[in-house]
Amino acid sequence: MNKSEKILEDNLDDSINMKEIFEKYFKHIKWFVFSVLLFISLAFIKIRSEIPQYKVSGVILIKENEKGSSIGNLESFENLGLFGSETNRLENEIQILKSRRLMTKVVKELEFNINYFIEDSPYDKEYYPNFPITFDFVGDTLIGDDFSTLFKIRILSDTRFLFLNAEDASYGSKAFGETFVAELGNEERSIRKDLVVNLNPNFGRSLVGETVIISVYPVDRVVSSYMKRLEIEPINERMSKVLILSLNESVKQKGISLINNLIEQYNADGITDKNLVAQNTTDFLDLRIGLIETELAAIELTAEQFRTKNKMIDVNTGSSIYLHSSSANESELVDSNTQIQLVNLMIDEVGSIRTGELLPGNVGIADPTIISMITQYNNLVLQRNRILKSSSEINPIIINIDSQLENYKSNLSNSLNNQKSSLEIKVGTLTTQSSKISSRIASVPKNEREFKDIVRQQETKNALYLFLLQKREESVLSNAVNVDKAKVIDNAYSKPGKISPKKSTNLLGAIILGILVPFIVIYVRDLLDTKVHDEKDLRKMGIPFIGDVPFSKNKGDLLITNNDTSNIAEAFRYLRTNIGFMLDRKEWGKTILFTSTQSGEGKTFAALNLASSLAISGKKTLLIAMDLRVPKIAKYMDVDEVKGVSNFIKDNELRVRDIINKHAEIENLSLILSGDIPPNPVELLMSKRVDEIFEEVKNDYEFIIVDSAPVGMVTDTFQISRFAELTVYVIKANFLDKRMLHIPDKLNRQNKLSNMCLLLNGTDHSKGTYGYGYGYGEKKKKRFFKNLFSRKAATL
Repeated sequence: MNKSEKILEDNLDDSINMKEIFEKYFKHIKWFVFSVLLFISLAFIKIRSEIPQYKVSGVILIKENEKGSSIGNLESFENLGLFGSETNRLENEIQILKSRRLMTKVVKELEFNINYFIEDSPYDKEYYPNFPITFDFVGDTLIGDDFSTLFKIRILSDTRFLFLNAEDASYGSKAFGETFVAELGNEERSIRKDLVVNLNPNFGRSLVGETVIISVYPVDRVVSSYMKRLEIEPINERMSKVLILSLNESVKQKGISLINNLIEQYNADGITDKNLVAQNTTDFLDLRIGLIETELAAIELTAEQFRTKNKMIDVNTGSSIYLHSSSANESELVDSNTQIQLVNLMIDEVGSIRTGELLPGNVGIADPTIISMITQYNNLVLQRNRILKSSSEINPIIINIDSQLENYKSNLSNSLNNQKSSLEIKVGTLTTQSSKISSRIASVPKNEREFKDIVRQQETKNALYLFLLQKREESVLSNAVNVDKAKVIDNAYSKPGKISPKKSTNLLGAIILGILVPFIVIYVRDLLDTKVHDEKDLRKMGIPFIGDVPFSKNKGDLLITNNDTSNIAEAFRYLRTNIGFMLDRKEWGKTILFTSTQSGEGKTFAALNLASSLAISGKKTLLIAMDLRVPKIAKYMDVDEVKGVSNFIKDNELRVRDIINKHAEIENLSLILSGDIPPNPVELLMSKRVDEIFEEVKNDYEFIIVDSAPVGMVTDTFQISRFAELTVYVIKANFLDKRMLHIPDKLNRQNKLSNMCLLLNGTDHSKGTYGYGYGYGEKKKKRFFKNLFSRKAATL
């Protein structure tokens, strides 16, 4: 074979393989159609029986915290990780919104642990907030948040109902508005309570004949369910403070109420934290004001006693000239002393405060950086306390916040100490200037100078007192103004249409599964299938393929007859033709040996029918049964077992013509049966008498067909293979394992069987295997669906 011919053959094989792969699945088109229809039916059942789910969403904006004018100076510290970044603060707010504490408040306030259903098909329908009935416990509420129960109300009329438990056990007919004792609960816990049930007059339709189901679940279980389903995420990946809250819910109004109430609880929680800071500041200022009042009263008493003792009426008369020149210096000195005391107070507070406690707000320190740092510290403390309510101190977020708080305290202490040093230097400078001025008024009487000191102390304390009063009023006003932490951009709403079950998605999935399941089944079946099916399974051995014989369930096809037009007869006519190309053109004694790998592959059937086909065509044919172990020819031809090969070999007085039998119906066909079953068939076949049989008959018959034993089981066939001019190796389709093909392949390579060819027996042409036009010319009527799904056999 030249190169171009090999390329052409490879291309042809590739096209045939693609066609075979397609036909392998297409021949099961009925199962694909059935599978698709089945899955579509299941999809419709699922769509009808699944509870619809709706997506509810709300959008909020997390407002900026109030900051001091110099907060920009802290940005460099944020970049270094000393203070919390905007991203961290937003993540903290998301965790607060998703906290169990807030969700528990929402579930309890909306009573989502109590559900009302009306029995319906294919699923019970839940109602909210317009409940079909209402029920109350007389003099008590439901016991504990972990209580669960289920009961039914079957409405008999507008005035009476039937009370049923979860197992539909009746507790008798009751009247609406009547107090009765009901046993509620479950197997683990049950209680007896006085219960009153009433119809909802505003429900909108009559409920007579319907059954209302009331289910009560533990609060913690309901909270966990909503926490898993609630999704909160920024509107984009940037540092956006706009959050989308979304939830999938079977009742739209429940989802809307939950998200709206969650936002309300979040804002109320933020206001509570803000008021806590303001109250803490107010309490601190009240304490300091009380101390200043005591000190100021003591100074005023000292001034009064000094005046009385020295009989002074107007202390400013003698020093009016000098006080005018030093008034500015004294004013600055008073302010500086005031700031030093405020700084000292704050240093003491910072040093004594514990983790998680708030610092006083703006108490009057003039440095804007310190004010901003205090505000940042308090905001971080509030965040820590909110997260700690639904977590523990080992939470990584809490540990990170504690670290940030320590950095704040350290930086704040350093800033306060630096401010104090600055103020002390300033006071020292002002005091020096005051001393210089005082030296110029040496002529002022001693009493006046002493009284001036008292007045200066009084003015300092009085200025501080007025300042603290002002700050306290500001704190009270701040506490009175409540601003929400989150601004509602879009109240909770539900998009039109349900998100599940989606009809198009389910049907598409059903079609895909309907195609995929039979495809996988066929693929796995073929993957696990190791049987020989058709000619392509035999190609790799390189042994000539002489034909195939179709499978038939008709016992009448065991032996073909004259004028037989069955598929079996056509197959053996085709085989008869192909054999003519593989044998020499001599007239007499053409010997053909039939064998197989194992018993049951149809070698005897093939030998018998080939002999019949040759005889019917006018060829003088002899069929010799050389399978001495399991003789079958007599059974197939329905004749009595007479003397045969084994008898001839053992009895030297018998002649060959004594064991030859003419067929009663088929002219030109003669038989030599196997005879009695011997105990040593191999030894018998090694006898010289076997040679006599073949020597005597080769000149009397055109074709000698020999049925021998399977070569994969015994060695009988090798003893007589030397007489054969052609060996037909029969392989049964859908029977022989491909792993057994090494036997004929090895025999062919070792030339143990002469002129070997393959015959495939029992092929199923209805499943698309290779055929040769068997049944050509027959007219058979088929039903429409059979025509639709059946395949036409290929013709030659």
